[in-house]
Amino acid sequence: MIKIVQYVLFGLALLMAAQACNKSSDNPAPDPDPNSNIKPVSENNKVIYEVNIRNYSTAGNFNGLKNDLPRLKSLGVDILWLMPVHPIGLQNRIGAKGSPYAVKDYKAINPDYGTSEDLKALVTAAHEAGMEIWLDWVANHTAWDHIWVSSHIDYYAANGYGQRPYSPMDWTDVIQLDFNNLSMRAAMIDAMKYWVAEFDIDGYRCDAATLFIPLSFWTEARAAVNAVKPIKWLCEGDNAAYMPAFDFDYAWAFNTALNDFGVNKNVNQLKTACNTLFNNTAYSNKGRMVYLANHDLNAYDGTEFTRYGNFLLPLTVLYFTIYDMPLIYNGQEVGMNKTMGLFDVARVEWTPINPVINSLLKKLTALKRTQKALESGTNRGILTTYTTTDETNVYAYSRKRDTNEVLVLLNFSNAPAKVKFTGTMPVGTFTDYLKSGQIQFTAQTEVSLTAYGYAVYVK
Repeated sequence: MIKIVQYVLFGLALLMAAQACNKSSDNPAPDPDPNSNIKPVSENNKVIYEVNIRNYSTAGNFNGLKNDLPRLKSLGVDILWLMPVHPIGLQNRIGAKGSPYAVKDYKAINPDYGTSEDLKALVTAAHEAGMEIWLDWVANHTAWDHIWVSSHIDYYAANGYGQRPYSPMDWTDVIQLDFNNLSMRAAMIDAMKYWVAEFDIDGYRCDAATLFIPLSFWTEARAAVNAVKPIKWLCEGDNAAYMPAFDFDYAWAFNTALNDFGVNKNVNQLKTACNTLFNNTAYSNKGRMVYLANHDLNAYDGTEFTRYGNFLLPLTVLYFTIYDMPLIYNGQEVGMNKTMGLFDVARVEWTPINPVINSLLKKLTALKRTQKALESGTNRGILTTYTTTDETNVYAYSRKRDTNEVLVLLNFSNAPAKVKFTGTMPVGTFTDYLKSGQIQFTAQTEVSLTAYGYAVYVK
């Protein structure tokens, strides 16, 4: 097993054991000093959390999530993205339970997860707690035994050999829809409106949105659904041409750069990737989602521990402060080092809790939600990269909007670092966010960072 920051975890082993003993067999209890009273300073300062209902709780249903809302609130979550809640196809199913992305009926609920009333109760409870519920919508394809197959085979596309229906890519448990069929598009949009009208959901995360689905469909869907209730739209894709129909998309290329950094350990390449992400003018008025983990990465590429090793903690600080809306994948907040496939039950392991990761994420959600300098999209502000006496291992940067500034220093070395700023200096009086005290930086100011350490200052 890969161990991160061994010198820290060893020193905190007794604390971890004590916390584990005090936790239930399911989800961890709320922190005794939560940040649940903090509200985002704007619509652009929110944190999103991905939930695999099947694996989230021992019950594996909506009620298991609803019972855990106080803990999620104390964690600092604003948006709950639920992986698909629909019945899963039986024909050509992979695994015992099948992929949630093999949808059998767009207007039904997977009975494993509960009833319509259970989902409505979850949505109501989330709203009362100040959280949003976004549903995962799988528009590109359906299960082989979707209700449309027997009644509307013309809704499905034919491949180059005339086979209808057929599986796209190598996804053998699903079949491709035909977006040239206007009746299919209308039926799809009708189903999307249903969940907004009947369940009062707040957004859609749209699966494979740029794969074989034209922008015109999403434009049409957004207009029709938002006429029922204005909601948010997250595109699984990184094609800026689709952004007129979406509020957020995936910063896919940036995550690839992070994964590459976990292998090549090149700090200068990481800095370049961050600047490329931040200065992409195609997204000057739109948001993007940044992440270290999600269901695909966890299932197919390994955990964040596997991909980032000792870089995990500084990269956690990085993705919460460098750009736009950060995602937490269920179990990430307790330091779970386990892969969970999409086709079988693989429960989140909520204990033992890694106190370093858990505490850091709570502080970072509070930081993201309270600092205008960390806003997404239109109010993104500016990014400044500072040079230091250790450009090989240390990355120093700040996010600034108006008079608010968040300054970050990250040490990507296995040795402690003492650095001074060279060239341009951060100006003004800053508060040490993770520790205490105030500081003004000069050419003589020396900042001490532990191995793989980090510092955050706020003005």
